[in-house]
Amino acid sequence: MGQTLSLNNLVKAIQSYILLKLLHALLYRQEKLRQRTSKLIVIQRIPSKSTFQDLPNELILAIFSFLELKPFIISHGVCKKWKQLLPLADIHPIRRRLFNLFHHMLQHPRFLETRPWTLKTLRPFERKAYIEALLSQYPAVPEEFRLWILEWPARMVPFGIWPSSPFTFHRGNTLEEASGVNWLAYLPGGSPSLLKVLHRYPSGSHVDHWIPALLCWKLQHRASWLIFEKDEPDLFGRVMVIDTESADPPLVCRLPLTADRKDESFQMYRDWIQFLEETWDQQLAIVLSPRRSKYCIGSRDEPLSYPVTYGLGEWVATTLPSLPWVSNEDPEVLKEVQSHLHY
Repeated sequence: MGQTLSLNNLVKAIQSYILLKLLHALLYRQEKLRQRTSKLIVIQRIPSKSTFQDLPNELILAIFSFLELKPFIISHGVCKKWKQLLPLADIHPIRRRLFNLFHHMLQHPRFLETRPWTLKTLRPFERKAYIEALLSQYPAVPEEFRLWILEWPARMVPFGIWPSSPFTFHRGNTLEEASGVNWLAYLPGGSPSLLKVLHRYPSGSHVDHWIPALLCWKLQHRASWLIFEKDEPDLFGRVMVIDTESADPPLVCRLPLTADRKDESFQMYRDWIQFLEETWDQQLAIVLSPRRSKYCIGSRDEPLSYPVTYGLGEWVATTLPSLPWVSNEDPEVLKEVQSHLHY
C-alpha cells in the first residue's frame, strides 16, 4: 500500500506541472497590443479577470486531488461550490477514510467536551522523524498508520491516542480520556520502539516465530498491538486486541482462528483506521451509558517515567510486556513465552 501511494504521488507530481502551466495560461491570459510606428512596437500585458472559480469543474477536481488531509478538510469551509465538489475529488482512499473519521468525530453532539484535556496536554513532535525511526527498525510501516501520523490534525486526537500525548496511566473513563496507558507515547531515546509478538498458528502447521508490532494501548486486562509483519499479508497493518480471558500472555497472536473456534477474548481490526473508529464509538458508549454514573469513582493520571518496568508476558498496564524487535534473538526468551501458553 505504501508503494502504491508513493507511485500515485509521483504520477500526480508530474500531472501537477502540466496543471500549473494550464492554470497560468487561464488565469493570466496575455494580450498583445501592437501600436506600430516607424521605429517602435509597444507590447502591453493585461491581466485577465478570470479567477479560480471560473475554471472548469474537471480542472478544479484535479487540483483538489492533490490536497493532503488538513487542506482537504479546510477547503470544505471555503464556499458552497467547493463543498459540493470536494466529495467528488479523486483523493487517495486512505485520506478519504481519515476524512470520514474526522467528520464522524466532529458530528457527535458531545464532541467539544472531548477536547479540553487533549488540547491542554498536546506537545509538538517531528512526524516524519517518528516514521523514519520505525523504518530504521523494520522496512515497512502500515500505510493507514503512516498517513495518520503524517497528516492527522493533532487537535482531533481521540482520547490521548497519540505519540505526543502524555505517557501516563489514566485510571477511569471520561469524555476526555480512556482508561489505560498510551504506549504510543513510549519513546525511549526520543523514538518509538517496535516490540516482539509471538505468532502461533493454532493448527500447529507453522513453527512459532516472532513478528514486529507496536504496542498502542494497554490496560490491566487488555493490550492493543499494531502488527508490522509485511511478509504475512493477512496480518500486516491489522490491530490485534487481546485480553486476559485468552489465558495467554499479552504478546501472543493466534491466527488464523480455526473454523470451529470463536474467541471473544481476541479481536482483530482490519487496519488502524477501523481500530480508531471502534475505539471512539466504544469509549463514548461506555462513558455515556445511563447505568455508568452509579459506578463512576472518578479518575486520575499517573505519569510514567523512564526506564519503564519490564516484565515478559506481564499484564500490568504500566509494564512493558516484550522485548524490542531489534534486540538479539534469544531462544530462551521464546521458550519462556511458550511455557506460559495454555495450549
